[in-house]
Amino acid sequence: MRALGGPRPLRVVTGPGGGPHAVIDAGRRRLVVAVRDEWLVQDRWWTDDPVDRHYYELLVEPGRALVAYRERDGAWYAHAP
Repeated sequence: MRALGGPRPLRVVTGPGGGPHAVIDAGRRRLVVAVRDEWLVQDRWWTDDPVDRHYYELLVEPGRALVAYRERDGAWYAHAP
C-alpha cells in the first residue's frame, strides 16, 4: 500500500458559468471533455480556518480522470494520483 499524494496547485481556465473549461497541467493545456460529478465540502465553519471547497470530477483530454477543487479564495488544486 502507498500513501496518496496531497493536493497540488492547478491552473484552470473557467467557462462562462465559472466551471472548469480547460486545465493547464505540466505545461500542457487539456480541454475538459466532461464534468462527471461535482460537490461542495463545507466543514470546520466554527473555527478560524474553515474549509469551503467546490470539487469537480473531470474527464480531460485524452480521456484522463482528474479530481480538482476550487477553494473559497478562488485557488484551484488537483488531487495527485
